[in-house]
Amino acid sequence: MMGKVTKKMIKSFPEFKSQWEKDAGSPEDSIMYYLIAALNVESDPKLADAMMTAVVSKNDCVEDGSSPSGLKLGRSAKYYIGQFKGNKNIARSYVGGTPENNYSIKESALTMTVASKQEHGKGLKIFIKSGGKDLPTPVQVAKNNAGQWKLTNYSSICTGVKKTVKEQGDF
Repeated sequence: MMGKVTKKMIKSFPEFKSQWEKDAGSPEDSIMYYLIAALNVESDPKLADAMMTAVVSKNDCVEDGSSPSGLKLGRSAKYYIGQFKGNKNIARSYVGGTPENNYSIKESALTMTVASKQEHGKGLKIFIKSGGKDLPTPVQVAKNNAGQWKLTNYSSICTGVKKTVKEQGDF
């Protein structure tokens, strides 16, 4: 096991952007900020979209003057918002939620576990643990010209998770 990243929940774009900019030199932290953005899908999908545009490759975004970031997620990246909206347990599973605890999380101490990482092209492939999946999830990140780590391939994050223990027994 490589380690853990712990952050608190953030629910405002200015705070999110400023915190991420301080931590953007860490690839693991950038992944954690993506997960914080994904957790915001539950209450404010537009805010989550703006937050995600800060931490994903600009190639996955389109310009949007109405967004606080000046960008919005492009079509494929926006698809993931729908996945998180359809199943709030997906994002929760990476920061402490499990089928056994009904995917409940502690917003003051969201904890992501890094299983392993490897060099991948010009970036890294980092595997993070999910309380709702048997195998760690790969996330690809690369460093931009400003020295900030951005997510470049993160589709595996939004795949399904196991049902809660209660749901498993409901047949």
